[in-house]
Amino acid sequence: MTSSSSTHPAPLERFQAVLSSISEVKEGTIDDLVDALTHLDATGDAADATAALRMLGERPGVVLRLDGQVRWSQLRGEWSNSGHPGATPTPPEYDRPVTLAFACSHSDGRVRERAVRRIVDRPGPELMPFLVLRTGDWVRQVRERARAGLTDLLSRDPARLVPAAAPTALLADRRRRGDFARRQVLAALLSAPGAALLAGLLTSPLPDQRRFALEVAGATGRLPLRALVSLAEGDTDVRIRTRAAEAAAREAVWTDRADLLRRLAAARHREVRATALTGLIRTGHPDEATAALDDPAGLVRAVARDAARRTGADPLAHYRAAVSAPQPPAGAVDGLAETGSAADAPLLLPLLDHPQAPIRAHALHALRTFGAAPVDRVIPLLRDPSAKVIRQAVTALRPHTAKLPPGLAAALLTDSRAAVRRAGHRLLSEPDPVSRLRTLLPLAADPDPRLSARVVADITALAHGLHPRPGRGRGVAPLDTTTEQRADLLALTDAATAALPHRTRQLLYEGLDPTSWTAELLRAGHGPHPDTVNPLLELRATYTSQDPWATAELIRDVLRTVLEHAAAPAGEWPADDEWPTLLPEWFVQRCAPEPPPPPERADPATWLARWRSLTHRQRQTEAISAATADWRLADWLALFEPEGLADSRSWRFWDVGTTTTTTGWVRVGVDGHPYGGRGALLWLIEAAGGYDIDPP
Repeated sequence: MTSSSSTHPAPLERFQAVLSSISEVKEGTIDDLVDALTHLDATGDAADATAALRMLGERPGVVLRLDGQVRWSQLRGEWSNSGHPGATPTPPEYDRPVTLAFACSHSDGRVRERAVRRIVDRPGPELMPFLVLRTGDWVRQVRERARAGLTDLLSRDPARLVPAAAPTALLADRRRRGDFARRQVLAALLSAPGAALLAGLLTSPLPDQRRFALEVAGATGRLPLRALVSLAEGDTDVRIRTRAAEAAAREAVWTDRADLLRRLAAARHREVRATALTGLIRTGHPDEATAALDDPAGLVRAVARDAARRTGADPLAHYRAAVSAPQPPAGAVDGLAETGSAADAPLLLPLLDHPQAPIRAHALHALRTFGAAPVDRVIPLLRDPSAKVIRQAVTALRPHTAKLPPGLAAALLTDSRAAVRRAGHRLLSEPDPVSRLRTLLPLAADPDPRLSARVVADITALAHGLHPRPGRGRGVAPLDTTTEQRADLLALTDAATAALPHRTRQLLYEGLDPTSWTAELLRAGHGPHPDTVNPLLELRATYTSQDPWATAELIRDVLRTVLEHAAAPAGEWPADDEWPTLLPEWFVQRCAPEPPPPPERADPATWLARWRSLTHRQRQTEAISAATADWRLADWLALFEPEGLADSRSWRFWDVGTTTTTTGWVRVGVDGHPYGGRGALLWLIEAAGGYDIDPP
């Protein structure tokens, strides 16, 4: 027994683990949760089942997804067995809470109606979310019975049932016919005496529920002032803090409670401090509000400056004096940027050498605001120990890239720190897109994911310049490359293959060399890039097939396998006896059996010498055979071997598709007509199941 319990978790523990792993936002299966509830229901432990449903009720998004999943699975017939809680329950089974919850989501409206009646007769907090969902049911009889029952239950026992119904009611309000439950929860809160029920909802972990409770409390005035102050100070939701601070400040102004306003003025959150300072000004204490002139938040400083003007003080004079102190507050530096001018820049220049990084960063920001950042003083800050200072330095220098020393960006890109390399990337100012692309390609594999993502985005934009098309790629300059530049860029693209998305690689390969093995492999694997056109002479072979789409996929499958090895480094082409295990079995069996090698091919050196003595036309003639004749596997593969007869195959795969339910097509690009390797193309289509081929 001990060994079994240690190996298999208890049903309730399993349910908790599954529930915690489910996201209410992201797409994903909820079948595991259904299985966990099913297993829990099968144990017959009503207490555990009730506890599980209560935990589920605190996740309204999961409740809504479960409701749809149960119904969908039942409609598909997956729960046809009577032992499954999703099957139509018999009357005694309505006493089991999980079965009753699943019955509320049944595809049969009569089953849902019976489940609603059972919940109304014996209500429990754990089943209220499912009753709430049925108040928006598309079947009128189910909907009306659920609405009558919910109204009665919430009015009779609001303290116990409102907290259980509120989360799902607030979320279901977004659905069609889903506003009824929210209105009933609101009516129950308004009619409940005292503030105990509201106070309980305000402790909910769900922000929507706390916002709703605070809205009701604000409308009824039931929440005491100190409770509003506590919400403003400690709630994790900014909207709740703002509303609570506004309500607390308004009441404190009406009752002249300056002590509470001072408490809020010292709060951690800026929106609360700004509201409290406004309250102090209205209660006749603007002098206390001026103490926040150096606040880190701009909104708070703006309110403090308004208070200073009411008292006759000069905020600008204050900021000038503050930044001249040995330890100026960062808020004072920002305040000078907000109220000063370029004439105040000399006060900020010494702060660029301040020992505290926040002061250096804020001083740079202020100088940039004034347009007075000295380039020679800012350049050393590109290697500052603080990443924040580096970001401010880059932002200040970007408008002055023409004044930067040559090679500065390239030097920064070789630094060991990611923040410095990101600075180098932002300062790249090479006007030539080809040179910029050459610089960016090695950076695509940078270990810093942020820099790598930015570089890949830049490479993709530049790669579009290789494919100028009317109406496409606006703002992207066409790239005019030489043969040497193309070879260089291809080598860099090969080195960055692991870091580049396949679509970006396609843009590069098809723009630089659409006839390359890698370009053809990417088209076979992913189809042609939608932003590219075939620069070769395009030909189209049509065929008939019982399943033309399956034939197209078989063609892709064979080409992917062959081209993957053709695009590999030189010397890695598999031996002839390895291909039967690499290629799809159906293609190997479809090819003609291999005859004994002729005498001239028994010796590879002799055969190679003979082949090299042939002219180009003789090689083509020897390589091409009739399409109706079965090809031997070695002969067909020889047209793809880089060091074999690959030069004889002058067609390049471009795309496959279907025209009707019985016809399909294969598009290729050729460098002229007639073209070499035509028989190999036709044989590939025939081997994949095509017939009545109309060859190009």
